[in-house]
Amino acid sequence: MGKAGVGLIKGIDVEEIVDTLDSYYCYNLVVMHFSHALHNRLEGQAAFLLGDELEENAEQGLKAAKKLADRIGDLGGVVSADPTQFVERSPLGEFSLPDSNSEVGVILGFVVERIRMIIGEYGAFLERVRGRDEISHLLVLDLLKEQVARESEIEAALMT
Repeated sequence: MGKAGVGLIKGIDVEEIVDTLDSYYCYNLVVMHFSHALHNRLEGQAAFLLGDELEENAEQGLKAAKKLADRIGDLGGVVSADPTQFVERSPLGEFSLPDSNSEVGVILGFVVERIRMIIGEYGAFLERVRGRDEISHLLVLDLLKEQVARESEIEAALMT
């Protein structure tokens, strides 16, 4: 990272930022894999109703991971390269699939729990970097907005 870029970060360790952003990078790659794996397993009405949504979710996960990787590189860090570490490095801690491949409510409930978890993670990160690393703050704020919108969409679908 350039000297001017380093000078913008105040009162927080760059390595801490890189480590946290890498955990979000890993999370988003897990989301991408989860979306493809679940899409492959969908049955019945869930296959009809959720197929396109899961494809979009996978694409958004990959886009978010790319943005995070770019920022990590800007900070002089590197992303996790070993795919076997993605789940462990992510805030999820473990990989799982919903108990049903056909019940839309069960699947959406499972997904919204994970979205709420990452919303909390992003929110805590924003508090830590606010006023200290505005570039990372803006990046994660944009990612947070996407997750809040997704949570709202799923909640609306669950109420139907």
